[in-house]
Amino acid sequence: MSNDELLRYIAQHMVTKEDILDMTTRDDLKTLEAKMATKDELKALEAKVATKDELKALEAKMATKDELKAFETSVAVRFKNFEEKMVTKDELRESENMILTEVDRIQERAEEHYTELSTRIRNLENKVVVRSEQSTINLLVEVVSTLKTDVEYLKTKIS
Repeated sequence: MSNDELLRYIAQHMVTKEDILDMTTRDDLKTLEAKMATKDELKALEAKVATKDELKALEAKMATKDELKAFETSVAVRFKNFEEKMVTKDELRESENMILTEVDRIQERAEEHYTELSTRIRNLENKVVVRSEQSTINLLVEVVSTLKTDVEYLKTKIS
């Protein structure tokens, strides 16, 4: 091989600065090593990971697609039944109007009763006053009669 060929071969196979920049250094390896898990950490993690048997047991407890579809259908039917039982705004408005009408009717009757009771009370008060006046008059008549009798008696004694 000639010198030129040898120089070309060396130039082709030489390491450049760019090749060296991409290389990993010892510091990079130490940083990477610090980030890596130790055997003890891997064993601890392995103890936390579920086994095939545990995964199979969990899988057995999980619902199948068919079961989920059946559940979805059941929920849809229940929701539809619930919707059918719900009261509409019109029904609520109608009920409210009926209640208000009934309240008005009861209030009118109560006012009529109140008026009637007021009238009866006034009549009773008048009767009590009249009876009281009659009692007073009767008492006065009695007193006058007694006085008349006494005066007659005194007249006869004096004469």
